[in-house]
Amino acid sequence: MRYFLAILSVALAHVVSATPIVATEATGVTTLAASFPISELRLESGVHSNTTLAGHVQGLVARQEFPANLLLCPTLNCASCLSFTTQAQAENTCFNAGFVFDSAAISQPSNQGLPFAVLVGTPGCAALAQIPTVNECFNLNGGPFTTFAFLP
Repeated sequence: MRYFLAILSVALAHVVSATPIVATEATGVTTLAASFPISELRLESGVHSNTTLAGHVQGLVARQEFPANLLLCPTLNCASCLSFTTQAQAENTCFNAGFVFDSAAISQPSNQGLPFAVLVGTPGCAALAQIPTVNECFNLNGGPFTTFAFLP
C-alpha cells in the first residue's frame, strides 16, 4: 500500500503544472479554523481519492455552488491563517502561497463537502497531500509546505 501511495503521489504531481504561479492575494487573516477539530496530515499518507463529496462534479460552476475558502496557516493548530478563495481558481495548476505554512483547513459554512480535490504541497508541487474533509484543521508533516492546487 505504501508503494501505491508513493506512485499515486508522483502521478498527481505530474498532473499539476510543474511551474508554480503566485496565488491570488489572500482575502484576509482569520482565526476561524482555530475552533475546528485538529488532525494530522502526513505527506506519505495524504494522497487520497476525493472524499469531500460523494459523486463527481467538475468546473468553476461547482465551486460557486459549494463556496469555500482554503486556509493556510504559518503556525500549528490553525491558530491564525491566510484565507484563499477556492472560487474561480484554475484547476491542475500549482499555486505558490508565498510563505511556509504548517497547518491548513478548508472552511465551508454549509459543511456540504467539495466536488473537487484541494491539495497542499512542497515547493513546486513536488509532493502533494489532499485535505480530506472540510471544517477540520490539519497539522502538516513532511514539508515544508508552500504550494497548493485544485484537481477536478
